[in-house]
Amino acid sequence: MDGYAIISSDQEQPVIGADWSSGALSDELVIHANSADLSLQLAEEQSQLHDIMGINEMPINDIGSASDSEGSSGNETDKEPGKYFYPGFEELVNPRPPEVGMRFPTLEDATRYYSAHALLSGFVAIRGPNFMRKKFHVECNRSRKLAPSQDLKRKREVYSVNKAQCEARAVVKPVKGQWEYTSVRSEHNHPLCPSPSLTKFFLSCKHMSAEEKSFLRALQQSSIHPKKAMKIFKRMRGILGSLPFNTKDANTSQCAEQQGKPNSDVETTVKHLKELELQNPCVSITMQTDEDSIVRSLFWTDARSRLDYEIFGDVLSFDTTYSTISHNMLFTSISGMNEHGRTLVFGYALLQDQKAETFKWMFQTFLHVMGGKMPRAIITDQDEAIAKAISEVMPQVKHRFCKFHVMRKAREKLGGFIAARGNINSELHALVNNSLTETEFEEGWAALIERYSASENEYLQLLWETRKEWVPVYFREDFYPFVETTGCCEGANSLFKDYVLPKDRIEKFLERYEDVQERIMETDDEDRLQSRTEPSCFSMQPIEKHAARIYTRQIFLKVQRELLHSTAFNVQEIQTGTVYRLEKVSAYENPEFDRNSFELLVEPSTNAIKCECAKFTRDGIPCCHIFRLFTQFGVNEIPGQYIVPRWTAKFKEEQMKQYREKCLDSPGIDQSENTMRYAMLLSKVADIGKEICGDGSKCDKFRLELDTIQGKTGNDGMRDTSN
Repeated sequence: MDGYAIISSDQEQPVIGADWSSGALSDELVIHANSADLSLQLAEEQSQLHDIMGINEMPINDIGSASDSEGSSGNETDKEPGKYFYPGFEELVNPRPPEVGMRFPTLEDATRYYSAHALLSGFVAIRGPNFMRKKFHVECNRSRKLAPSQDLKRKREVYSVNKAQCEARAVVKPVKGQWEYTSVRSEHNHPLCPSPSLTKFFLSCKHMSAEEKSFLRALQQSSIHPKKAMKIFKRMRGILGSLPFNTKDANTSQCAEQQGKPNSDVETTVKHLKELELQNPCVSITMQTDEDSIVRSLFWTDARSRLDYEIFGDVLSFDTTYSTISHNMLFTSISGMNEHGRTLVFGYALLQDQKAETFKWMFQTFLHVMGGKMPRAIITDQDEAIAKAISEVMPQVKHRFCKFHVMRKAREKLGGFIAARGNINSELHALVNNSLTETEFEEGWAALIERYSASENEYLQLLWETRKEWVPVYFREDFYPFVETTGCCEGANSLFKDYVLPKDRIEKFLERYEDVQERIMETDDEDRLQSRTEPSCFSMQPIEKHAARIYTRQIFLKVQRELLHSTAFNVQEIQTGTVYRLEKVSAYENPEFDRNSFELLVEPSTNAIKCECAKFTRDGIPCCHIFRLFTQFGVNEIPGQYIVPRWTAKFKEEQMKQYREKCLDSPGIDQSENTMRYAMLLSKVADIGKEICGDGSKCDKFRLELDTIQGKTGNDGMRDTSN
């Protein structure tokens, strides 16, 4: 290795500067700190860092002294944005503090060496003043005096540093054509970073090379999410956790890239949708305009989505996660769930704002486009404007807020309050998730508030006042399938998170709209193909084989899991023929309710079984507790009263047949008839394709028949017939 040397005043041998071009500091800090797993330290150490240091570090190339700009070494590369000092591997294996007498070929090498020492020691070095280009200071970034502020409550600037008049520094002078440390002071008057591994959080260590930025841009253009991009970078570097930038930096880079591009005008968006409408005549677009005929909001859907709503529009989810950059328009989706338990999107909207009147227009437009059919229930993010719009447009529809969204928002609002009270967060979640009756929840809430002296907390009071709008126990008798395990809004959100950012350009949303729709159709085709094959059963019970025959594949997997969990319970008869208690005797992963006993009631006249967990009324499939009683009573097939048709394999086909008959029997449906025909033909061809795709000869014959039909029904065929 080429390194430094300490020479006496009578020696004139040169010192070759170290090679600093290899890698990033954070790659090597792992080795220097001899830490096998930094991830276990970072959470508490980062908190400790911010508490002790009280700073957000400035980049090292931010000189902070006017005189320094006149006295550089002549090498302007150290002024390039993002050009920071990164030590090489060899310097970190045997690090040595700066000492008087060390010589370097250039001023930049001398500065780099001190900067590497600073980062290994837990502080940041900056270039200080120079004196007529003959003496340069490299000093701690907290060396200067903080100017007194008249406003003690002013908000600290993001890039500000709390100065402490620290005197740690090195003085560098030119000596016989080289640069020598003539004075070194190592004492600091402030705490240093508690661990070298945490210096990666200094802004001066945040670095992304031009090549990495170019590669990240290519990943972004390929719709790679920032989290996935970070995984790719980590794998390329070979050391997990050693990147000098994190997911937030990658996301910021992507947002900055998008903001650098002009956001399209709403009229351009309308033009794009009109072109899409010409390409696909079954796309329906509705616009909201102001008094000057300027388009303010948009709603669009297509034929397949309208047919899906006709069949599966009983429960809706409304997601407001995304918005545009420049115009700050909301990009929203109204979604539901198909017979496989998969997310369907019924329509999309770009809304000018988040006012109740705007949401009201959107819901009215949605219902009008969908033929006036009302849903039974809807789940949304927690928002008063949305709630007001729904109450006015769909007053008879059951509305609830998404539990996951409410709890996430509560965690943000109550961060400090929760941190000071130990287990209150876990107890709150357990109370919300495990309460089986309203009385149980309300008594548990009162005990929780008293135990943690939280009666004065305004946000907890708000959660209590709105409990009937989001706590699951108040909706135990309402059909909201699988929202307690996956979150209906979260399911819709997952369709877009791999394609767009929370704040993105309008063009990006429109581009990805077709990708998302295609993904939904591909998943639906795969599920339909799977449902035509025989699934494997884990037991020899006839009731499991019966479930495999009647349910779609994805729903059967959920039912099968309940059957498996049913084997973890013993049955006790509390009251002859009417009341039973199930006691858990074996633990299993991810129980829906973390409790050991459940009571079930049996109606003797109808043999109907009602479990206190209420999974059947909520999700539409029997719970593991009901299945355990079926086994106890020797029931070999699921009774019809426990089979919800929308989860069965034949449901969609039967509903499409009824929809066709309804359309043909209704007068004045010319426009919707085209939509219905298109969707029906699309579905029919897909069904045939799934049946014959495994036989090449049948596929060839089918294509020939389609060509023949096209020739007979097309324009050319019609002209031939007329002749």
